Amino acid sequence: MRAKADKAIIDADFALKLGQLEKYRILEVYLPECVELLYIHEHVYNNEILMPPTVKEQIDSLIQNGQAQIVNRNFIATEKPEAVSIYDEIQDLLQQNIIDTVAGHKNWGEIVSIAFSKALGINYFLSDESRLQGIIDEHINLDMEGTDNIKVIRVADFFEWMRDAGVERKVIKLAWLFYENLKDHTTKKDIEKLKRWFDNEFWLVE
Repeated sequence: MRAKADKAIIDADFALKLGQLEKYRILEVYLPECVELLYIHEHVYNNEILMPPTVKEQIDSLIQNGQAQIVNRNFIATEKPEAVSIYDEIQDLLQQNIIDTVAGHKNWGEIVSIAFSKALGINYFLSDESRLQGIIDEHINLDMEGTDNIKVIRVADFFEWMRDAGVERKVIKLAWLFYENLKDHTTKKDIEKLKRWFDNEFWLVE
């Protein structure tokens, strides 16, 4: 089994994709088996995690149980005042390098989440945006030793985390198929192919 991540921050896209499955409450029940403390930026919580209600309900449950925390610039000013300038600088840098970014508009949640991660040394960013790791590597992950670098954990990566944390196979399989079914191009034939891949490669049936 892999060690549980100490801390991670989540974006709206990741939360919505994993939080909609009704049979298993992935965010509320299984995410804590992989991450000790989850951060959610205030902007993401207030403006991007809205519908369906079950997603925010799970986030709220994590908060009430002390497993998640809403954060913002003031949180950094309280916890680590010298890091506020890093937070601001990373926001400015990312605004110049991520398309369609203005406060309250597309990608702003990703920008403030990455800035928070860099300012407080959070190594894991739960996001399903395929292009983000390349942007982060080019502009932010400049530590040659890698100890302060940010790694983007996509949904497929997280299913591996769940597997390594000992989550039941049936839970991961259903969650993974549900996630793939969210994609418009997924047909019944595609689903059958995905099931075979899961059974034969991701988690071999013995």
